[in-house]
Amino acid sequence: MALEQFNLQDQVAIVTGAGKGVGQGIARVLAEAGATVVGTARTESDIVATIDGITSAGGSGVAVVADAMSRADGERVVGTAMDRFGRIDILVNNVGGATYARFLDITDEDFRLAFDWCVTSTFIMSQLAVPHMIEAGHGTITNISSGSARFGIRALAAYCTAKGGLEALTRAMAQELAPKIRVNAIALGSFATDGLQSSLDLMPGSLEQMMAATPLHRLGNVEDLGRLCVYLSTRDCYATNAIFHVDGGIDSNSSPLPIPDY
Repeated sequence: MALEQFNLQDQVAIVTGAGKGVGQGIARVLAEAGATVVGTARTESDIVATIDGITSAGGSGVAVVADAMSRADGERVVGTAMDRFGRIDILVNNVGGATYARFLDITDEDFRLAFDWCVTSTFIMSQLAVPHMIEAGHGTITNISSGSARFGIRALAAYCTAKGGLEALTRAMAQELAPKIRVNAIALGSFATDGLQSSLDLMPGSLEQMMAATPLHRLGNVEDLGRLCVYLSTRDCYATNAIFHVDGGIDSNSSPLPIPDY
């Protein structure tokens, strides 16, 4: 009986940045729970591989090559969902990122890009999807944030600021779109992805430092995030205006980046 509440059969989920890593893991688990996934990414081979994996496992989905920072691309994604499936029940705004740069080296362009990447993309996709949710009388939006919004990370001031802005946008949307639409965010710690591994490979011993600074002494699993997204997407979920911290229990910056003092 309890597990039936987590069945997303006949629901349609848009997941941005689903070509790899966190977004891919979330898309896979939503599909396993029964949702039809409209996955987006800027790299065609990545998003096609994600959706091929979903369909080969018996799930349903469609790949759309799109940049979530582009309103025209966002309109095409939402249009695809409505034309193909006639509804949008779930939106997961996973897109985000920034480039490493020490505070005095961040350019205006770098700062604006981080904000657009993390916040404007969520604003655009949500604004395009919400009218269809309102018309249907229900919907859920889950935004993927980061522990960096709480703790700050050296050489990522733009990213930390942008993720803080994303959490503020989450709260504002939750208040305004209730009761028909629930809006939450998940603030991540360190998760086992190819992107993180590439960074760790540049710093021998950094994985051990990161796990030692994490109370659970391990990296997160992207499928675990998908299971939380399933819960947040269920009709009876009572959560909105919430920031869920899924970070292994960190209470400070766990980044091993060797950034010297000024």
